[in-house]
Amino acid sequence: MGTLGCINDMMRRDKENRELRKLNRDRIKEHQKYLVEKGKGLDLSNISAEKLDEIRKKTIEKEELDKANTFKIKLIILISALFVFLLCWLIYQCFF
Repeated sequence: MGTLGCINDMMRRDKENRELRKLNRDRIKEHQKYLVEKGKGLDLSNISAEKLDEIRKKTIEKEELDKANTFKIKLIILISALFVFLLCWLIYQCFF
């Protein structure tokens, strides 16, 4: 009897997951339509070449700053982990 309940539970969960996947698929399609419609209202023909160059430069600067910040965060995490490891090793050596 225990296996039958387990099988029924598994079948019920599969059915629920199928329904959730359908709902998520519909949500993704609606969101894609929203994004496409949102992008149609932009008229880029009246933007000058200088403005486009300025936008590109700012984008590149922002990406470089993001990379630098990510590197700093990774470095801090690495140093912290190394410090904790050394501290644990020192405590282990002292007491054991």
